[in-house]
Amino acid sequence: MVKAALERLGQRLIVARKLREMTQEQLAAFADVSPSTLRSLEDGADGVSMGNFLKVMQGLQLLDQLEHLLDPKDDPEAVAFAERQLGRRR
Repeated sequence: MVKAALERLGQRLIVARKLREMTQEQLAAFADVSPSTLRSLEDGADGVSMGNFLKVMQGLQLLDQLEHLLDPKDDPEAVAFAERQLGRRR
């Protein structure tokens, strides 16, 4: 399941890069990562650091898309917890 998710993210990175008409070398330089790191991300490798992933997202000007990732309001467990807490205060 994790491998499949990484592969989907890698494919999306490829699409985003190509839509911007950037080569791997150009994006790697712009994102301040090595071309081999970018290739690893695009291949869906699991050994690439979160920091390098974020650098590439910034290089693609897509870092703001991660703003809602793990947002508590989108997490059913967090919403249920908040509702329980509010119920106790009444």
